Amino acid sequence: MRITIPRVHGESPKEKAIRSVALIVVFAAVIWAFYMNNKHVVEVLNQDGAVYDETGILDASQKKFIVSFTRSLREEFGLDCKIQIFGGDFVLPELDGKTMYMGLAPAIGEVELRFPPLMRKALGVDFIESLKTTFLVPSFTEGDWPMAIQEVLIEIYRKLEQLNTEENARE
Repeated sequence: MRITIPRVHGESPKEKAIRSVALIVVFAAVIWAFYMNNKHVVEVLNQDGAVYDETGILDASQKKFIVSFTRSLREEFGLDCKIQIFGGDFVLPELDGKTMYMGLAPAIGEVELRFPPLMRKALGVDFIESLKTTFLVPSFTEGDWPMAIQEVLIEIYRKLEQLNTEENARE
């Protein structure tokens, strides 16, 4: 099978050149639009994978923060993160040994934090419990749990960076 490139027709060499340039511009525009659409689709899929908000309360910037945290956690530590917010009771998903999970049900005041075994050991049970009792559970009564999610993610990342820095200093 042979690919045939269509010939550009024109009354003069100048018209042929203009038509050729226009054809190249059209091809470039189509390729650029295809690239941008794919980029957008990937961003939406990443966001959907990182955060599920049944309540619809998280705004775009809060979701973007969570996606950014998830990306950083994956790039820096090789771990995944899944955050789910439910309008009522929630069901824990199946998790692998590399996924951090945060499940919230603000309507019933429930929080579930699950960490991969190595991450749980590194952070410590007391630190994990303090995330629940200091940030998340009190935020339900105050109604600022979206901000509390961000604070918890920042605390987790700081602690992981601190542990990483300490480990690198020992070497």
